Amino acid sequence: MKNGYFVISLDFELRWGSYSWDANHTYDPHIVGARKAIPDILKTFASYQVHATWATVGALFAPSKAAILDANKQHFNNTSTPQIESFLKECTTLGENESEDPAHYALSLIEKISATEHQEIGLHTYSHFYCLDNKDAEQAFQNDTRAALTMMNAQNIEPKSFVFPRNQFNPALLNTLKEHGMHTVRGNEKHSLYREREGRERKLHRALRLMDAYVNISGQHTFAPDNCVEQDIINIPSSRFLRPYAKQASFLEPLKLYRIKKAMRHASQRGEVFHLWFHPHNFGTNIKENIAMLQEICQYYEDLQNEFGFESVTMQELAQKLARKEAPYENHDACR
Repeated sequence: MKNGYFVISLDFELRWGSYSWDANHTYDPHIVGARKAIPDILKTFASYQVHATWATVGALFAPSKAAILDANKQHFNNTSTPQIESFLKECTTLGENESEDPAHYALSLIEKISATEHQEIGLHTYSHFYCLDNKDAEQAFQNDTRAALTMMNAQNIEPKSFVFPRNQFNPALLNTLKEHGMHTVRGNEKHSLYREREGRERKLHRALRLMDAYVNISGQHTFAPDNCVEQDIINIPSSRFLRPYAKQASFLEPLKLYRIKKAMRHASQRGEVFHLWFHPHNFGTNIKENIAMLQEICQYYEDLQNEFGFESVTMQELAQKLARKEAPYENHDACR
């Protein structure tokens, strides 16, 4: 593990990531654009042999409205939380299938991801469930997880990695994940700016995090692989959110890329992990510029691979390496 690891994870949501706050569908251009960006993202990863984890909302696996409504009836009949009620209401607006409603279904895109070498499909809850906002909702989360696995298993996919929506990391829910074979999660950066919080972020935190993308306020956020082992869970914290290209701030793009590259080099030189994450819908506008940005990052990864042996791995691949090295828990098969 002396040469370091490059991890990329994507929060794949489409409309399920915005229904709770975008009643007027103002964000829909990004959602539609994500469908155009994803094939280009996959081509970029394939060109540079970059491994990535796609944490996917379970409802995107549904082949039809009938399949979603059947799963809802099976798993949410006795569930009552504001979030689940909002999700069920959104489900009444669905089109019948992906061709009719490409914002809520994504089986064709999931098949493209599965067909691309070195791509892992993980879980991002079934309903984009906010795991801190829904207090004392362990049973609702259990039902949400079961609904997601119903959809995913029908497509012969068994997720091993999990990402909390809105990065609302909740230790109280880890046992549910482990029960269903998910021992690998993405935690948050180890700094007060990135601490998990309920609700939407305050403007001050958002402003400081925006600044941190261009100027080093909080550190490099690289870490030793062994630090991911936390009793019987593998927690691979994020290092940096890949902010999309912004035309009005295009003059700052070199600073953003320099900050990312410096952290990547820091990790590769010290045998540490750098974990980059973003949403496909972040690339839904300015697709050409965003793909060029991703290509530059991947090219730099390739340079570091040649220079230091920097290795690209999915979340699960890193967990497998740690399980073999550390044997952190008895049931290693759960990590494989």
